Amino acid sequence: MKLIEKFCERICGEATLDPASRAAAVRAFEDTIAVAFAGWFEPASVAARKYAGQGGWQLLDGTCVSSPEQAAFANAVAGHALDYDDVHLVSVTHPSVVSVPALMALAHLADSRRSILDAYGVGVSVNIELGRILGFEHYDRGWHATSTIGPVAAAAAGCHYLGLDEASTRSALALAAAQSSGMQRNFGSMAKPVQAGNAASAAVRAVMLAAAGVDGDRDIFGIKGFGDLFGANVPSSARMAPSDVNSISVKLYPCCYATHRLIAAALEARAQLGDRTIDTLKSVAVSVPFETMQPLQVLDPRSGTEAKFCATYVLSVALLSGDVRLSDFSETAIHRPEVRALMERITVADDRDSGRPHVSLEYGQVDLALDFRDGSRVAAAAFVFPGSPEAPPTTEQMGAKITDCAAIFSRQSGVELGIGDIRSRVMELTDSAQRAAV
Repeated sequence: MKLIEKFCERICGEATLDPASRAAAVRAFEDTIAVAFAGWFEPASVAARKYAGQGGWQLLDGTCVSSPEQAAFANAVAGHALDYDDVHLVSVTHPSVVSVPALMALAHLADSRRSILDAYGVGVSVNIELGRILGFEHYDRGWHATSTIGPVAAAAAGCHYLGLDEASTRSALALAAAQSSGMQRNFGSMAKPVQAGNAASAAVRAVMLAAAGVDGDRDIFGIKGFGDLFGANVPSSARMAPSDVNSISVKLYPCCYATHRLIAAALEARAQLGDRTIDTLKSVAVSVPFETMQPLQVLDPRSGTEAKFCATYVLSVALLSGDVRLSDFSETAIHRPEVRALMERITVADDRDSGRPHVSLEYGQVDLALDFRDGSRVAAAAFVFPGSPEAPPTTEQMGAKITDCAAIFSRQSGVELGIGDIRSRVMELTDSAQRAAV
């Protein structure tokens, strides 16, 4: 069976999530909506809503924009503005921030007899498979995989949700693939969340056009198709991934996920300090896989957004305070003298020239060595990413994150929002689909 046929079989067929995957999908919706509320008043989000215009399509905060495409765009930009949304390590993407806003926009467009959570699961399976096909080389070349893979994956979710037939689904995938783009050079700028917004709106546009009768190529994986254009060897047969929603990682810190093992190692080192203090540090040596440093290209952050992609900044904050919070990325926080002084004592080395193939963000481990002026040393290492399937967030951690995100929106908007409000919105999205299916 050809790859496109296997994709269509998954998208157009039944795809009911098992109870564990359904719970993970609910968590993904809650997490995405929470971080979107937290990022609602970030400059990129404000600009996105201004661009989206006014109309009859409701956003998360109740305001309205001009179209369902713009609703998906504005909600997705807010969801990615703080870089606090979930991650899939194999595909190196942020899958939920594209698919969730796209599905929410389509849910307001038309009634569906299918579960929005099952549709989300279909999108995740397509996201995973595209990530496997393109490989880490795709990310290594500088593509922003969230905005290259995201439009096709979210369009697949939308096709399943609306129950499009195979012919329309093939067209929607072709229309989405034609809009797949985004580059890592925009990391650290407002353009990065805009690229996630573009991916979500592209997915909605593709599904709506296909549903309206616009056709496209029947096989996006054919010669000079999606794989060839991005330099991947597309397999002749398919090995479509299951809807493994549980393979998605939740961010516990509001910065690039590549920094999270650095944070974990720093916290482990702090736990071993004993009578030593950080201000007596002579130097900090960090050894990381090449993949870890690929997105962490900022050396001297000039803004909070850039600081999210700076290894030495995030490490300094974690070592000094024992945590990394949203407040650490304010325009004043990034210039704290004690943080800047520690950054100068940190050296980061990667295995760029080892000759091994660069395979995944999950490769290897982060090693940290703290050398003190008295000649003593503290060493720590981190292999597992916090919030990943190997170290999943606890119920308490998720509750604390959602509560914190809601509180940020409440302070900035003057409108009271709590964890119960966010979970009620997700329940409403889920229950409406279930009621329609009865």
